[in-house]
Amino acid sequence: MKNKLFSLADMVKLQDNSEVSEPYVRYLCGLEPEHQYRHQEVMDISVLLSCISVSTDKLEGFLYGYVVPQLNKEFDLLKISETDCLNVELKSGTVSPEKLQRQLRQNFHYLKLLNRKLHLYVFISSSKKIYTMTHDFELVESSLEELVSALNSVYTYKFVDLDAVFLPNNILVSPLNSPDRFLKEDYLLTENQENIKKSVMEHIRTNTQGRFVGITGGPGTGKTLVVYDIARELSTTMKVLLVHSGILCDGHFELNKQLDNIRIISAKELRLREIRDVDIVIVDEAHRLYTESLEKVERWVKRAKTICLFSYDAGQTLSASENRRRTADAIDVLCENNIYKLTNKIRTNKELALFITCLRDLSKYRDNYTFPHVKIIYEPDKEAALLRAKGLEKEGYTYISFTPSFYNHELDYQQSEYNTHNVIGQEFDGVCMLLDYNWRYENGRLKGLVHPNPDYLFTKLLYQGLTRVRRKLALVVCSESVLEGILLLLQNS
Repeated sequence: MKNKLFSLADMVKLQDNSEVSEPYVRYLCGLEPEHQYRHQEVMDISVLLSCISVSTDKLEGFLYGYVVPQLNKEFDLLKISETDCLNVELKSGTVSPEKLQRQLRQNFHYLKLLNRKLHLYVFISSSKKIYTMTHDFELVESSLEELVSALNSVYTYKFVDLDAVFLPNNILVSPLNSPDRFLKEDYLLTENQENIKKSVMEHIRTNTQGRFVGITGGPGTGKTLVVYDIARELSTTMKVLLVHSGILCDGHFELNKQLDNIRIISAKELRLREIRDVDIVIVDEAHRLYTESLEKVERWVKRAKTICLFSYDAGQTLSASENRRRTADAIDVLCENNIYKLTNKIRTNKELALFITCLRDLSKYRDNYTFPHVKIIYEPDKEAALLRAKGLEKEGYTYISFTPSFYNHELDYQQSEYNTHNVIGQEFDGVCMLLDYNWRYENGRLKGLVHPNPDYLFTKLLYQGLTRVRRKLALVVCSESVLEGILLLLQNS
């Protein structure tokens, strides 16, 4: 975290000279180079200060423009003491009450992790009005006197490393890995997710534009959370069948027990009688459906006169046969224009996503890249390497093995609780994978030999496993040549 504590009084001293104000504010507040400078917010702060009467010392100890890692969630002004936290969001013009309420509720969701009394406000400089939120999350107009009182409550200040507070496991919720938090609704959808949910719900409830609707997006965009959230809300008035195109995990079984009017099954269990008995069918990881399974879903949904929601990602195939089936293309045709795309990667750790990109193609690496949350262990003996990989579980890593073949048992030695097929839809704080002698670099690109099951693609399985990560990544490497390539990426780490 590079943000620095500063005084609001210092921040506005160059408000009449935006060219000098920008580098000064960047220095004063410790803003990252990529942080967009908004001189209007300096002007908003100036208007705010003109409306309140407090001593200069109470304007010290603020953080400006802090961005939560991975989520691109930004707070305009924060001041934190041992017991309290003051947050002021700045607006220059009219904003709808719905957006103000949503922002304050989001801020509450994140800042409650500080375990302090929260004082949350939005200040609109054009009208000089200030808003807050009740305990029931209702938006209400406040007063500048109340803000002054809050400033008095947060008189002292303390530097807090917010990056350490807003760890991915504290913020992000997976319905499958944290079913308890999902059931307690201890999460918020991003604006992109909320808008897509609203459109999909409208489509399902009106059913005027076709029986099939799709949600698509890359890994880390939150497809699973969105469709499970939709399923839960629909279950208050409808019977929901949720089909997982993969192996059911403990989270599926827990949600099956706890959720009313929702039944979760694997794709191989799907029968016509199940579709006849429900109002909505939701297929998660739908791009993995076999052609005949997709055709059955289409035929049975039409026969039962129900609705089907597909959640899918064309880029997340694991085998040559999945590539040939082109199931995602067939779903596109079924859904016609009723496809909604999630764009913002909320789970993806930018540092680790960049490392995965460079690992797969060394030419993507640049001299200024650092990967402090990547751990590399060299162990030439593959049996010993397996022990090292499993031993990392004591350090908070989940070891994910490559899915073995039913017929050729070459990979059986590295089997574990989690493999690249049964972790589909899940996520973990730490991920460890083992690169044995099935891997090599060829012209700077990481290549896998032919998998013992020739239909499986090693590189696709590796990507599936690595992209389950939220916080830290470990690789146990057997090959000297592969290690040599990876070490090129860690020169600054």
